[in-house]
Amino acid sequence: MLQIIKKLIELSRIVVIVPILSLFLGAFFLALYGVYLIAEIFYKFFVDPVYKESTILSTKFITIMDLYLVSIVLYIFAIGLYELFIGKLNVPDWLKIENIDQLKAKLASLIILILAVTFTRKLVEWEKPLETLLFGISIAAIIIVLIFYYKVKEPR
Repeated sequence: MLQIIKKLIELSRIVVIVPILSLFLGAFFLALYGVYLIAEIFYKFFVDPVYKESTILSTKFITIMDLYLVSIVLYIFAIGLYELFIGKLNVPDWLKIENIDQLKAKLASLIILILAVTFTRKLVEWEKPLETLLFGISIAAIIIVLIFYYKVKEPR
């Protein structure tokens, strides 16, 4: 009886396939959506004079970079979950995940990058200086907390 339970628990790791596939499909969808948005920008650049303004173009491309970063986060999480629960993959060394803390660290660093891109987009739009300052301070606080958390958790 214990052997059967042990086997069931060992096979239950396959349940992780559902989030892995959904994360991978989400990453793929966002990447395709980014390509669509770039094509749309190119089209509008030639037909709509408003799109020739550098601020509008910059904001649009920064938004697309943000979209691609989220896509990459989903992809890295899919790979990380696969490596943690199913088996090893042939990926570059920087993408190899051996424990959940490594996966969280990769997520934290990507969150920091996404926050920086988000702040840059807000800075380019620059409508309300005080709101932009407070937004930047809140992003800085989150980044400081994430960095502090992983510095404290680092093995000595």
